[in-house]
Amino acid sequence: MGIRKRILAALLIPLAALAALVLCFASEELEVTFYQLPSAKLPPGETIRLAVLADLHNREYGEKNADLIEEIRSQKPDLILMAGDMVNYFETRTDIVVDLCKALQEIAPVFYGLGNHEGTLIYASGIPLHEALREAGICVLINDSHRITVRDTEFYIGGTAVSEENYEKHGKTFLDRFWEKETDAFKLLISHFPSLYYEILADIPMDLGICGHYHGGQIQIPGLGGLYSVKHGLFPQYCQGMYRLENASIFVSRGMGSGHKIPRINNRPELAFIDIISENNP
Repeated sequence: MGIRKRILAALLIPLAALAALVLCFASEELEVTFYQLPSAKLPPGETIRLAVLADLHNREYGEKNADLIEEIRSQKPDLILMAGDMVNYFETRTDIVVDLCKALQEIAPVFYGLGNHEGTLIYASGIPLHEALREAGICVLINDSHRITVRDTEFYIGGTAVSEENYEKHGKTFLDRFWEKETDAFKLLISHFPSLYYEILADIPMDLGICGHYHGGQIQIPGLGGLYSVKHGLFPQYCQGMYRLENASIFVSRGMGSGHKIPRINNRPELAFIDIISENNP
């Protein structure tokens, strides 16, 4: 290697390391994102805003999540949806998410779907997070559904934490009832695992599915998407954002915290808002 190339390499290596470090730190700042979903189930001229939170992993934005709460309040959502892993399975504390939900319940109704971390905390560690949330007035959906009317639009909201492996044993009975229910309501499912839609729910008629779990693939590669998920390896499907399947739309949150040792790179934590707009808007 010539002296010029050596000098160039000596300059580029620390610059590349610095760029990666900057991207890593920049990826820790919360990003507020906005999506739109047209629906024929809303009256003409109507818009309903959903706030979507997932994979907080006990992180706090401001003291007692004051910054996060204020941001959500400022966006005036009609419904607040939590898609699981808001806690860590290896921690016994539940106060962060319970206090957050209490504050958010004053803004709009909160619907909470479990993730794998909540499942371990509740069923393996015996910490009754779901009971504490319900005592606070939160609608916790564990293979269950709930109806709510927002202005003139009825929502039929279900929640399940099953992955494709335990679908037959723990989720199929509930989900069969959920799909088969005759309703003109806007049908929405909070389902933590995007992989549930790879084959099992790929052609199920539904208005919107809300997922998390993949943390945006941890490292976002321009043009290729998220790099990695623990179970599905490199370049997992349905990694971030809105996807249109055969008979449904699903939204996959990048998440708000991190349960991985791998840092977020080019992949900021996400607080998402989905505006459901009438297809008949003038």
